[in-house]
Amino acid sequence: MTDVEQVDLLGRLREEVARCPYHDFLQLAAVSADAETRSVVVRLVNRPEFRLASAGDAIHGGVLAALVDVTGHAAVACATGRVSPTVDLRIDFLAMARGETLTATGRLLKAGRSIARADVEVRDTAGVLVVVGRGTFSTR
Repeated sequence: MTDVEQVDLLGRLREEVARCPYHDFLQLAAVSADAETRSVVVRLVNRPEFRLASAGDAIHGGVLAALVDVTGHAAVACATGRVSPTVDLRIDFLAMARGETLTATGRLLKAGRSIARADVEVRDTAGVLVVVGRGTFSTR
């Protein structure tokens, strides 16, 4: 893959992350996209409105689920070149998500004529795996 193609893929990832107003609210950052590994990286900065409680820095599960959904969708959309609505989403919360930033890595597992699957891992600032998810997305 050429540098130009890699930049275009990152541009595509940026388009997917910026696609809807809710994503703007989350202030997600498109970090990288790699066609060879069929993966994307999206970053979320922890803000007070994402917190589970007023005191502490633990992030609410709904925000984490949204991060998994957007990242999985973006992995599929970057690989297929089109919007891919979520059909099904599974989230496993492994540890309390804390810290300044969360980094989600999504990887396309398979894209067919009508359905695609992507796995997502979310790590906290220290690199601890806090959430895993698998999404099924429409490719029609």
